[in-house]
Amino acid sequence: MALSGPKKAAMLLMHLDPSTAAELLRSAEPEFVTAVAAELSYLSQPEQAGKIDFNEPIKEFFRLLYGQNDKPGGDQFVKEILQGVLGERKSQDVIEQVNERVQARDPFRHVRSAEVGDIFQALSGESAQVVTIVLSELPSGKSAELLGMLDVDTRSKAVRGMTGGLEASPAAKVRVASVIHERMVQSVQDEDEGETTAAAPAAAPDKQKKKRRKVAILLRGMEMEMRDGLIKSLEEQDSENAQAVKDLMVIWDDLPVVAERALQEALRSADSRKLALALVEAEEKTSAKIRENISDRAKSMLEEEESLLSNPKSGDVEQAREDIVKVLREMNDKGELQFEEGEG
Repeated sequence: MALSGPKKAAMLLMHLDPSTAAELLRSAEPEFVTAVAAELSYLSQPEQAGKIDFNEPIKEFFRLLYGQNDKPGGDQFVKEILQGVLGERKSQDVIEQVNERVQARDPFRHVRSAEVGDIFQALSGESAQVVTIVLSELPSGKSAELLGMLDVDTRSKAVRGMTGGLEASPAAKVRVASVIHERMVQSVQDEDEGETTAAAPAAAPDKQKKKRRKVAILLRGMEMEMRDGLIKSLEEQDSENAQAVKDLMVIWDDLPVVAERALQEALRSADSRKLALALVEAEEKTSAKIRENISDRAKSMLEEEESLLSNPKSGDVEQAREDIVKVLREMNDKGELQFEEGEG
């Protein structure tokens, strides 16, 4: 996708000092300055740091720049640029416009950076529907922590809501984010009743799978008793949905982050031919993780089987991977599976 002019300008300016950036923008039209400032404010968010598409040498250079302690960050950087271009009085109006644009683009950016305890307090008295919207917008680690703080009924409804086919409208998300953020800023609790959300058309299969996958990752990071209680609640409402979530708790792509001891146990009984099939066109990190966690004898047998493979069918490859993952899922059901990933 081609980058817009303001975004290209922002990507350049974010790596300059405020005075130099202001000098470059001084002769630009006011509307362009506002658009660039909005892009700068958005790109300076921590969660956007890894999404800017630079090639590796430039990335490394920018990482060095990011390490400079004397460079202002985020909103302060934008504020200094605007003050240098427009002066202090005019810059205030533009900053308000910038905040409105960024808020419309990512309404949960302030909520996402807040402490979990503050988010929990701001949600006091809200419906499970609103809680579901907020949980869906938080990083996995914060979502899991917040789930653990909720009462059993709200927790169960929220998990069911996150796996359901309905999604809140953009307008509802903006409204919910605004209310929660305002409560956190003002430290006010129990104000108005929870916001209701407008239902969108049923989610497409891929979108539905992503929602279930997020819930699955949250569940697998919980204590076994709490996790199993939530799954049971899901099963009572929709057994098919519950099974889909259980299956997504461990998938083939998770192998690189499965703890070595658990992976060794799962691979100990794996058939060499099945393992060879599973590794056909597998990602390098997955292939390396498996080879590092099997014995020398098993590795030799694997290499022999790989040399004998000839145009394997994609269905056979998928089935071989599924058979390996099935063992890991059984271990997960028993609480015997650990992951090396950090929740974030």
